[in-house]
Amino acid sequence: MNRAMQLHINKEKVQILDLGGKVNLGGQLHFWEKNDLFPKGIQRCFWITAVPENESRGNHAHWKESQVLVAMHGVIQVEVHQPGQQAQSFTLDQPGKGLFVPPMHWVKTSFSTDAVLLGMSDREFSESDYIRDLAYFESLGSG
Repeated sequence: MNRAMQLHINKEKVQILDLGGKVNLGGQLHFWEKNDLFPKGIQRCFWITAVPENESRGNHAHWKESQVLVAMHGVIQVEVHQPGQQAQSFTLDQPGKGLFVPPMHWVKTSFSTDAVLLGMSDREFSESDYIRDLAYFESLGSG
């Protein structure tokens, strides 16, 4: 994605991003240079592997943290919603695509048996930034 296209990303909307990359006979190289989303750079990376069948991950929201989620391998189903809103569903199945998730969006992920999820965050880990109670999260939309 060129720099001009990056400037049109809505930082408050959940959306699929095309990550940079080069594909040739020697393989695939993917990279991320979206400084407009994370102006201070990526502050934390995490990866999730070996999730048992029928088990979900995530099941929380963040007060301030934004993330980009990438399926490095396999298929990851992501459900995202704001308080009191209908959930949106996304399928991550290509390492050259990422899902941008801004703050105040509840995220639930389901994994294929071989899936590997990479998460990149604009903030360091802080337990106080997590909202882990779905009922409380939903109540935030009624005020």
